[in-house]
Amino acid sequence: MNIRKRFFLSLVVLSLSLSLLTACSSQTTSSTQSPAKKTFKVGYSIDTISSPYNAKAYAQMAAEWKKHPEVTFYATEAGGQAIKQVSDIEDLISKGVNLLIVKPRDEKTLLATLSKAYQQGIKVVLVERTVQGNDYSTAIVTDDAEAGRVSAEYMAKALGGKGNVLIAQGTPGASSYLARTQAFVDTLKKYPDIKILAQQPSNAKRDEGKTLMENWLQAYGDKINGVHSNADEITMGIIQAINQAGKTGKIKVTSITGLEEGVKAVQNGQIDQIATITNGVRKAVESSLKLLNGEQVPKQIVVPTTLITKDNADKYYDPNKYLVDEVLNN
Repeated sequence: MNIRKRFFLSLVVLSLSLSLLTACSSQTTSSTQSPAKKTFKVGYSIDTISSPYNAKAYAQMAAEWKKHPEVTFYATEAGGQAIKQVSDIEDLISKGVNLLIVKPRDEKTLLATLSKAYQQGIKVVLVERTVQGNDYSTAIVTDDAEAGRVSAEYMAKALGGKGNVLIAQGTPGASSYLARTQAFVDTLKKYPDIKILAQQPSNAKRDEGKTLMENWLQAYGDKINGVHSNADEITMGIIQAINQAGKTGKIKVTSITGLEEGVKAVQNGQIDQIATITNGVRKAVESSLKLLNGEQVPKQIVVPTTLITKDNADKYYDPNKYLVDEVLNN
């Protein structure tokens, strides 16, 4: 074989070797390259952020989703208007969201809109409150009836089974407040010597709670032995009115939520008992991620109520937290 042929053959062998090496390298790169991460769109609808409690939940929800760059997050706030919340959710659906997280204003108004979304394949996660029917993926809630029952039992025991009680209900039509009130009323039926003087909504605001209590003090005076409130935001206004009337310690006060501010009031003897609830934010995000990735979650996730009294308030008070919910890591 002459020199020219040997040189040509060497070039052919080298070329084939390089081609094979390139092909193997390409195959290895292709096989080791991680698949593209799925992306999602999530919409959040809350009824109002006019109360500090809801404003905190709204901010916390946004902060939690920032930890997940694969999710485009949209948030809406309905200004306390149920019809506006319907419009907000329809707008979120038009953006092509894969999942909706909703704190409903009431249990009826959103029914048709959420049902339509659910039937279209959009995952629906309810937080704190529910809607009528079963067209949702999961609901993260407190056992509101249990919170109402334990509050009524505590009140009955504190009053020695007799006396006059008032009930500050909360936002009209909201499933959570309806359940708490009904359970409280039903439980007190076991105590025929306890009379409910009045019950009235106050939109979960402390200024309305203060006005409500001032009106009750004027109307019923010394007849009042106990006051139950369905939300700490209302309760903070109620105890302010009671304090200004010089009746702190003379009127038993039970409440439901678990603001650290409320726990401090338990320590100070202004509130006698608080039954805690969850704002559902952490569990909503956790459950949403599972749903988006095709995992199953329970239809309802119920966070247990913790009963806080002066005997155990020190255990749950943390001045650096906003809610006992955070201390309990719910």
